[in-house]
Amino acid sequence: MKPKMAVISLRNAVTSVPKGHLRRNAPITALVVHRRFGFSHSLITFVQQRPNRTFATTSCPCHNQPKYSKSPFDIPTLGCETREGKAQIMGDNALLPSEPPANDPNPNPAPVSVKEEENPFPLTAVDKWVLSQTDEEFKYHSWSELRVLIQNNDLSVLKRKPSDLRRYMKWTAETKASYGSMTNYLLAHRLPKTWGAPPFTPVSDVPFAEPSDYCVLLNDWPYGFEPGIIHMVVWTRTPIAVDDNKGDMTPESRKIVGDFVKQYFVDRLGPGGEEKVLYFKNWVALQSVRALEHVHVLVKDVDPVLIEEWTKEQEWHKA
Repeated sequence: MKPKMAVISLRNAVTSVPKGHLRRNAPITALVVHRRFGFSHSLITFVQQRPNRTFATTSCPCHNQPKYSKSPFDIPTLGCETREGKAQIMGDNALLPSEPPANDPNPNPAPVSVKEEENPFPLTAVDKWVLSQTDEEFKYHSWSELRVLIQNNDLSVLKRKPSDLRRYMKWTAETKASYGSMTNYLLAHRLPKTWGAPPFTPVSDVPFAEPSDYCVLLNDWPYGFEPGIIHMVVWTRTPIAVDDNKGDMTPESRKIVGDFVKQYFVDRLGPGGEEKVLYFKNWVALQSVRALEHVHVLVKDVDPVLIEEWTKEQEWHKA
């Protein structure tokens, strides 16, 4: 039986589906993105279509994201229509602005156009949404939000500040034009010269078992975090096992990475250190540098002296 189409008002004033909280045991099946020009944030309507009933709720994802069982940026697209104006159903496509409300003080801003063929790396739905914003509209990731996102493996929700994302895209395009690839640039300027060129020959086949097989660097292009959060990247020449589905870590490799993060970062912080450290590894589709293994580590309110010690060039990496 074909599911009934959800019809949702752009202004959240009229809806043909029952209002209320989403069901915790059901996945999000569609999103309608309402771009509110002249206001500080966009609105997103989360839709759950069940065999005999449809549930929906509208919220600002920057402030009161509803509890959902699956990342809203990694879902199938369903047909939805709006009773007023236009809205874009969120799937793998770019987010297109809706018609502004009647009282909008800025009803005709210049639309943002994102052409896939011009992008230096694959843009996620979140990237495309961010590019439609200004820095003033952007909501920085808080530590508590990051903890939930990483715990739920909702990594596709992580985003850079709009101006940072645009600069990162420009820098990536220029770097690829000069060096041929991001891998070549990193090998020339950031990674240990002792590693040589891929395919690497690590000392150990176990990730992070041998200090000369990995190095810790500050992330040159961190995500948009609140002050006090430092973003580091652990690069390794030893492959980290991933699954065949979307290239995410296997349970075994996740434990190896977790044990390393505890030994290298958490234990150095003493009691309560586990509350100041988060880590994740982007699955393949989210990686802008896919040829080199790396893990992201975030720390909060850590002494800069310790950050410098973690990220300094080690003797065994010097040529």
